[in-house]
Amino acid sequence: MTRLAITGMGFTLPGGVRTADDFWGRVRAGASALTPQSAYHDRGVPTVMAGQLTHDPVVEGLDPAHASKYSREILAALASIDEALGDAGVGDFDPHRAGVIASSSRGPLHWWERDFAAASGIGRVLGGLPGAPASIAAIRTGVQGYVSTVSSACVGGTHALRSAAAELRSDEADVMIVVGHEFPLTPNLLRVYTDPKSRVLSLGTTAADSIRPYDVNRDGTALGEGAVALVLEREADAVARGAHIYAFVLATGVANEAAHPTTMELSGEKTAALAERVIKKSNLSVGDIGYVCGHGTGTRTNDIAESRAVRRVFGEDTDVPLTSVKPIFGHLFGASSLVNVAATASMLDAQTIAPTANSAQADAECGLDSVFGGARDADLPAALSFAFALGSQSSVVALEAAR
Repeated sequence: MTRLAITGMGFTLPGGVRTADDFWGRVRAGASALTPQSAYHDRGVPTVMAGQLTHDPVVEGLDPAHASKYSREILAALASIDEALGDAGVGDFDPHRAGVIASSSRGPLHWWERDFAAASGIGRVLGGLPGAPASIAAIRTGVQGYVSTVSSACVGGTHALRSAAAELRSDEADVMIVVGHEFPLTPNLLRVYTDPKSRVLSLGTTAADSIRPYDVNRDGTALGEGAVALVLEREADAVARGAHIYAFVLATGVANEAAHPTTMELSGEKTAALAERVIKKSNLSVGDIGYVCGHGTGTRTNDIAESRAVRRVFGEDTDVPLTSVKPIFGHLFGASSLVNVAATASMLDAQTIAPTANSAQADAECGLDSVFGGARDADLPAALSFAFALGSQSSVVALEAAR
């Protein structure tokens, strides 16, 4: 089995997060970047807490004439990829042996709702394409290999990661960039998720009470926007050039429960079976797994179903922690599973488990250690990262510490 090294990470996230250090600092501290979504307030839409991007994406050296034609989503993806490549220090690479795989659940939703009327010429052509961020990033970086965008709701980032891993393991590429981007904070989408018949958003009025995964007092999730990029290489290549390796990606598992289009299968049996297959494919044992990064939306169905899945894999009395990082930046849909992978890699790198921010009183129906109160030093040989999506989709990624 070829281990794949995560050697670079870059972000354009709420709270001014751009670098791997920025990201880990917020996640480790449990410092939520959620604010009232007043920036996109519209009559008839309740003001809920959300992870809003309050700073402009920084794309160094970009021709202003080009920048004026690019949507904020394209700029955020470019900025995140630039940072990830710089962090990885890959330098010159064979452009034919590099690729970009992106994930977005809804594509340029913000652009269609907010910017279409003001756009003109080539800006209108580019702005409305879901695949534009990946394509423009390839042009900017000189990548001439496999470039594509997937849309699989909240597991899309894992699907993108899986495609990138296949390119590396089949020796079709030496460097792969995986990027998730989402700009969903628009009045229409907020109406969908706050409608009394379909509400899943928390009605909390502060960051501290707006999303509380695995907490008995949870009342829903919070949305977020932004972009996250990862650089992947084969272990041998990363080691040969002395790169810093955050963690190794061992295996990805994807499955469809083929159950309910919007609700997870509550027994956790199917997710547990998928996780067990991923552990086996990774040549790990259950005992090697010291942590699970949960999807952790702060909704009852998600929190309970994945908690039950963890207990099925590790045993009813397991002490393996299950935490969520969604209270930090909100739920970024198509980028959310990459946020989780980045967080898991950061925890393996630091040998520290970040807390589930906001949560304080454990729900007995979840019944696991969700690390309330603060970060915790730990011995972490390996970890799992979960993601789930509308349409009955599930995914699991196994990562190993680089030590």
